[in-house]
Amino acid sequence: MVRQMTQAEEQIQADEVVVRLLGRREHSALELKQKLRQRGFSNAVIEQALAKAQEHGWQSDQRYTEIWLRQALLGGNGWLKIKAQAATKGIDEDLLQSTLAKENPDWRELCYERLCKKFGEQPPQTPKERDKIMRHLLNRGFRFDEIKAALAMQSDAFAD
Repeated sequence: MVRQMTQAEEQIQADEVVVRLLGRREHSALELKQKLRQRGFSNAVIEQALAKAQEHGWQSDQRYTEIWLRQALLGGNGWLKIKAQAATKGIDEDLLQSTLAKENPDWRELCYERLCKKFGEQPPQTPKERDKIMRHLLNRGFRFDEIKAALAMQSDAFAD
């Protein structure tokens, strides 16, 4: 005979799941909600578990955003891709903007670094190569003006 869990037992289990998930890595509140929902917890229990985690400082969207943004920048992503991914992670746009203002990345430099990492120091020899590079950088979320600047920096560096 299967026994139904009481609300208190379900709450204890949800709290344990939250602690276990946060023990592995930082999560946004949205990610935790999704993972708890997948495990079959009720909305009331989920909200209470998140509130407890935030109250104790175990979960912070601010801290998650800082860590996630740093990783995205180190991964060679541009603003457009970061903005799109942030929305799927449940990161508030105002929070993203304020965190980005603290980081203050040089998008042209990041684009140039990504260009050199992927394609090397030598500038493209043909229009086809240039188009391939531009497509790659556009897919990484860089803007056209940043890509043009990075290609110019690559040409200048190679000419020296």
